[in-house]
Amino acid sequence: MKKARRTRWVIALWVALLAVLTTLAGCSTATPDDAASTKGLPLVQPGELTIGSDLTYPPYAYLKNGNPAGFDPELATALAGELGLRPNFKDTRFEQLINGVKANQFDIIASALYVTEERAAVVTFVPYFTTGNSLIVPKSGTFLPKQVLDLCGQRVAAIKGGDVVKQLRTVGSQQCTKAGRDKIDVREFTTDPEASSALKAGQVEAQITDGAVAKGLVDQTPSLQISSTELLYPVPVGIGINSQKPALAKAVNDALTRLKKSGAYDQLLQKYNLGQTDPALVKVALGQHAQAQAAELSGGTAQASDAIFDVGYFFSLFHNTDLWKAAGVVVVLSVLVWVISTVLGLFVALGKQSGNRVLRKVLGVYVWFFRSLPLLVLLIFVYNAPQAIPALRVLISNPFVAGLVAMVLSETAYIAEIHRGGLLSVGKDQREAGRALGLRQGSISRSIVVPQAFRISLPSLGNEFVTILKLTSLVSAISLAELLLVGQRLYTQNFKVLETLSAVAIYYVALVTVFDYLHRSLERRLDVGRRTTSLVADPESGLDAEAAVAVAAARQRREHAGEVVLKVDDLSKSFGDNTVLNGVDLTVHKGEVVAIIGPSGSGKTTLIRTMNHLETVDGGRVELDGELIGYRLGPDGKILESSDNAVAAQRQRVGMVFQRFNLFPHMSVIDNVTLAPSRLGLMNRAEAEAEARRLLDRVGMGQHRNRYPHQLSGGQQQRVAIARAMAMQPEVILFDEPTSALDPELVGEVLQVMTKMAVEGVTMVVVTHEMRFAREVADWIVFMDGGRIIDQGPPEHVFEGSAESRVQAFMAKVSG
Repeated sequence: MKKARRTRWVIALWVALLAVLTTLAGCSTATPDDAASTKGLPLVQPGELTIGSDLTYPPYAYLKNGNPAGFDPELATALAGELGLRPNFKDTRFEQLINGVKANQFDIIASALYVTEERAAVVTFVPYFTTGNSLIVPKSGTFLPKQVLDLCGQRVAAIKGGDVVKQLRTVGSQQCTKAGRDKIDVREFTTDPEASSALKAGQVEAQITDGAVAKGLVDQTPSLQISSTELLYPVPVGIGINSQKPALAKAVNDALTRLKKSGAYDQLLQKYNLGQTDPALVKVALGQHAQAQAAELSGGTAQASDAIFDVGYFFSLFHNTDLWKAAGVVVVLSVLVWVISTVLGLFVALGKQSGNRVLRKVLGVYVWFFRSLPLLVLLIFVYNAPQAIPALRVLISNPFVAGLVAMVLSETAYIAEIHRGGLLSVGKDQREAGRALGLRQGSISRSIVVPQAFRISLPSLGNEFVTILKLTSLVSAISLAELLLVGQRLYTQNFKVLETLSAVAIYYVALVTVFDYLHRSLERRLDVGRRTTSLVADPESGLDAEAAVAVAAARQRREHAGEVVLKVDDLSKSFGDNTVLNGVDLTVHKGEVVAIIGPSGSGKTTLIRTMNHLETVDGGRVELDGELIGYRLGPDGKILESSDNAVAAQRQRVGMVFQRFNLFPHMSVIDNVTLAPSRLGLMNRAEAEAEARRLLDRVGMGQHRNRYPHQLSGGQQQRVAIARAMAMQPEVILFDEPTSALDPELVGEVLQVMTKMAVEGVTMVVVTHEMRFAREVADWIVFMDGGRIIDQGPPEHVFEGSAESRVQAFMAKVSG
């Protein structure tokens, strides 16, 4: 039963499939008349006449209510009717029409295509009317050219790929040269409306285009007028057909003949005010191909096909002067755009991270807008901006300058985001290290953050340069003679598209390869990790760690009295609901070593960071020599936060050594030490270097002064950090757990330096877990827990005689 059921299902499926195939075959079968009229014709799509036309070229071809309209679509539709075919229009830009018909993308070209000898080498023409060119100028101007010689030395707009471009550059400019005048400066645009816009913007003095097109333009634009009285370069216009399809060419020619006999052709010419073809003019335009094309239209054979790839022509392009000049334009434009955008993008990125809310918003809108705007739209807008703002004409009258401005506006937005990523990648600790040295925000950005961020961003910036180099091809839209436009000029004359574009591609690949090599070289140069330095031949000085501690222990301890350097009064600080400091009071005297100990999370680090205003406070005050740190008294007696500059000046008097060293990785040891004194003007460069050498010798790092942080051990880096803090000659130095990030073997060398400083009478506040250092070196011990000072006093009191149970429990754990 199941088998029989499956058999019925199979039969049913086969019947359904056969029905579908029969239906499709019936739908795709032409009518008897159609079959008779298209028999043997090599069509792109059976039953259709596929027509390539630039539908941006009124009155010949354009879109009206979404449908093809104008002389060419009407004539092509009539021809398709004569052939029994359905017309199918493909909107194609003018410079690609012949390449499209050669590639069999459409059957015929109906787009006011001028008949020329070069074009006749690859397509068969069916001439169908005669036209010429007119000159258009602004009505408000005094320049009224009548003939080609009047255009000498002038900027003239023309449609890209049009035969008139070649005529002006060769015949026209030769006439100018013979007359002792400058050549015609021909500017090419993708469409006539773009050329007219450039004319209205004052970027060109005149526009040259087909006579009928010119009439339509001035009718729609009251500010323009036709200045010429006769058609320039009269030329026949033809329907273009692939020269390898003689049967199709003959069928189209016969269909046109039938339209002429019926009178429909003449009615169409009268409707658009066009004239009949002139056989003599056609013969001259076809040149050596006249006889061959006449044979094709009468039913002869096709012309000999072109070679698939002209190798000789391809190699000749590598010593083509115009292409080399265009490559130079690409290089100069790309480098200028990249350099300017990289600099401006950095300022935009810094501005987006600034504390000014209005500035952040404005720059955010700028980045959003120009990243959203297509570059091609921006190029055309900038180039035509003088139409709305005439004063800009002086600035952007040159396509190169207009292209530069547009690309910089666009690329700055992209590169700003690359820089922002680099800036965010630089650790917060680097900024804090700069702030702790008393550097102002500008100096921190310029000397510390930006060099590191640039090195991080460099791979992405190099990639963006490659993008910029390729995007220069879009500037051809405003008639800049870069590589792609020069290539288009060549293949619109000889139609060797593959050969020309292959050579252009190799030019681009070569340029990218060269700049990629330069980019990698720059990366290697900026990579401090690749740099190697040797030790300086100076003897390394320093005390033995054990001996240093013994000396400190034997010294007479300072009493917790005398001149007050730092004073903390009723300090409080919370992070959300977590109270970190709660009513802390502490006094630090000159020459005293104060050690702050206690369990993790007790508020020790937060307390020491408030002493140089790296952390703000919620209540209480910190004073340096009786002066509020980070705050000031307002006119009404209220406490206000001080300016960045005022706080930076105070931090110069309070040195700080961080737990994780926070050396600047892109600077050598000696540059780390000299940065703040020389940048702040406390010493000149020579004095700062002399002092740095002395301090480095003092901490036992004199031999390493030319090395970079990555070449040093943790203990060595911390000793350099101590020398960097001492270089500011501060009144007090803060140490935030200076040995906690070190291997046990390296702790001793840092404590040795700190012990020497204690012996020399340097005022220090040290947050530490090193109990031996606290017991034997510190003058005063502060024990913290839960954001409060539980006990404080001389070492023997806190370590051995404290009455506080929490202190006793802690000491029992650390000593056990």
